[in-house]
Amino acid sequence: MTQLIAAICEGGKKVVTVSDRMVSTADMTLAFEPEESKAQPIAHKAVVLVAGTMHEPDLIRDAREKTRGKERIREIADGLKEIYQDLRTSRIEDEVLRPCAGISTIAEYHEKQRTLHDAVVMELNERIRGYQLGLMLLLAGVDEQGHVILIADPGIWRSYDNMAYCCAGMGERHADNVFAWYRYTQHIPLNDALYIAFEAKKKAEMAGGVGRATDILLIGHDGIKSVKQETVSALEEVYNERENRSQRRGFDKTITDLEIQTDSVAAP
Repeated sequence: MTQLIAAICEGGKKVVTVSDRMVSTADMTLAFEPEESKAQPIAHKAVVLVAGTMHEPDLIRDAREKTRGKERIREIADGLKEIYQDLRTSRIEDEVLRPCAGISTIAEYHEKQRTLHDAVVMELNERIRGYQLGLMLLLAGVDEQGHVILIADPGIWRSYDNMAYCCAGMGERHADNVFAWYRYTQHIPLNDALYIAFEAKKKAEMAGGVGRATDILLIGHDGIKSVKQETVSALEEVYNERENRSQRRGFDKTITDLEIQTDSVAAP
């Protein structure tokens, strides 16, 4: 699995993305961290972070072709959504319709629906409705302002611009809590946003299935920039120092000397 994070900052002028490199099998019996980043540029000021299936190596290439010349992030999101839905439809045809009903396409299924037994139609409809592609695309970019958009099953996209951040993948609850604790908004300065997003990724590692390698990109009106490893190492040092400083090593006297007051509870 993985952890993907994107956060708008600097009053909407910039977006920070943070991702790991963990690749694993569905049952988590095999996991490793390759050299390739999960964050891939898709336009001059837009990046796609991918989590989930690793069987779609052409997805980013197809997305670049479909969105070529488009600079508005929502238009790019629409292109990604179409690719996602086409892929999901193809998988449904291969894994549900052909083996279960001998039907090749969704269009053919709609034509033959009336000739099929009601029970078969109900089962197929349920399997189609609940089919999980298991793929998440986190789109981050800047046009007039920063945008963060998540595309996931069943192939729709949701904007996280109002929240100003999005965490997707394994450990997202841990990462979300970090942003909530800092009361994150898009007006957070770049340096603060960079650290908060990094801390969120580090907390997500506690969930398991999230790799230790960290890739960070900054997106602004001047394009996409990759944060050097020296800066990532410096963020790691700050994180470790803050964690060590706040470790709980027992309780102070305000806790140990606290007078516990109680009321009796009547038995039923």
